Amino acid sequence: MGRGAHLAGDRGIEHEERVRVLREKAERERLDVPDDVLDYIATQHTSTMSLKSALVFLITMSRRRKCQIDLDFARDVFDDEVEDDASEPMSVQATLAAGAPEPVQPAVPEPEPVQPAGTPESEWTGREESGFDDSQVSEWNGSDRPDESDVSDVSEYATEWSAATGEDAQPQFELDDGSPEPTFAPSYPAEAESAAKVYFTPVRTTGKRSLVKRAGQLLQRAGLSSAIEEGDLVAVKLHFGEEGNTGFVHPIYLREVVAKIKERGGKPFLTDSNTLYRGERSNSPDHIACALHNGFTYATVEAPIIIADGLDGRDATDVEILGGFHFESVRIGSAVLHSDALVVVTHVKGHEATGFGGVLKNVGMGFGCRSAKQRMHADFLPDPDPEKCTACGRCVKWCPVDAITIGPNRVAVVDYELCYGCGECVAACPEGAISIEWKTEPESIQEKIAEHVAGALSGKDGKAVYLSFVTNVSPDCDCWHFSDASVVPDIGVLASTDPVAIDQAAYDLVVDAPGIAGTRGEGMGKGTDKFREITGIDGTVAIKHAEALGLGTRQYELITLE
Repeated sequence: MGRGAHLAGDRGIEHEERVRVLREKAERERLDVPDDVLDYIATQHTSTMSLKSALVFLITMSRRRKCQIDLDFARDVFDDEVEDDASEPMSVQATLAAGAPEPVQPAVPEPEPVQPAGTPESEWTGREESGFDDSQVSEWNGSDRPDESDVSDVSEYATEWSAATGEDAQPQFELDDGSPEPTFAPSYPAEAESAAKVYFTPVRTTGKRSLVKRAGQLLQRAGLSSAIEEGDLVAVKLHFGEEGNTGFVHPIYLREVVAKIKERGGKPFLTDSNTLYRGERSNSPDHIACALHNGFTYATVEAPIIIADGLDGRDATDVEILGGFHFESVRIGSAVLHSDALVVVTHVKGHEATGFGGVLKNVGMGFGCRSAKQRMHADFLPDPDPEKCTACGRCVKWCPVDAITIGPNRVAVVDYELCYGCGECVAACPEGAISIEWKTEPESIQEKIAEHVAGALSGKDGKAVYLSFVTNVSPDCDCWHFSDASVVPDIGVLASTDPVAIDQAAYDLVVDAPGIAGTRGEGMGKGTDKFREITGIDGTVAIKHAEALGLGTRQYELITLE
């Protein structure tokens, strides 16, 4: 079969080729799927998109039902879900209902040639110097454009692009004044049909342009204008930092974010939810005081602070989620759910419990109320300490299933037949008599975080934008009262409407950067997973689980802008 026929559609690929596609997908995701199951899926689906969606769907269903994947299980799942016509891909509705990601076909930018030497200025149209207006990277609408949704091989896609346009797949650009501009060099991921756009601006500037201004413009380019409408209440999620910590994203950047939101007619407010641990941010008054001390005043940022889960962490709403392995519903701070749009500002860093702290950690753990944080951190059954319990009764009042009573010896007693480990009693106890358990596997906590992201983003389709700072990449969480030295040089800022893609891009950038001598990154060269080396934890589990839940894709185009 000729390459042109393959581009027109891959429904006619041989059975062995379909099995190969599935096996490569399973191996890439480190999934143990028996060969007879892969063979069975290959008989039911014939397009690449459908094959991969079916595999993700099967994995998700196995987690939901807690069943081992074998041929009988696969037949049971697909007997009800596969379209009658085996040549058709799984329906979007069925895929999303299972928590699998809906593929997004990216727009492919048309390469713009460099002005040839000696070409008259009248025959050359240069790009504007700002580097950010939408006219710079036009969409290629030529009739001979290859259908990238049917291409899964990077080199084949680049070859096809060159054949169709006569241009290199990664062109260089120049400004009309002759000064160099950073390369627009999108990656061509292995699964081009689901690639998301991630915009990047480096810390280094050749045009003496402020990183503050570039971050705001990057946010606009990523899709802020389409996400926010006149009058929208816009939650700006950030981490205010603990007192003594310096790793958080500084207020001058938030002021720029707020200004961009107001330009669109939005009404922004800064927000985060209260912490489970007893630091400076476990209740709303202390939390706001900490934020003010770290510079997030109205005079500086020009936006008010509203703590997402209220005064003491109880202002939260249960949100049902689809495809969850650990939860069927999660508790999210109400202010987030009541907002119209969401802008997430994240400081990329390491984390002692999850290995990596990015957008998913910021949203999932950050928007879960205090009891939700307990559920994420531990498979928990409370055990009141008789030495600390004062029989005040607050845990009795807060328990949603009436599992706690005050016993005859004036100590709280838990009925474990009723208790389901929600953690409300931990948040309620003023004496710390019900201990906070941190005993859980890093894989489990990351999956739970991803499932809380699904709840936090409920109702925010097309209304959320993400801005991540890959700067001052400290090895520890910003919840500490100090900040250790950055393990890699400052890299830059990312923006996207895909929370999964932006986290994967941030992770990759840190992996590709050299470690800094004299820090915990010392001796780690380019290509070394700094997060895993420092923490001993695979920090990509949440990213993979979020993709399986349909929150985004790990495949991305990195679009570099100055």
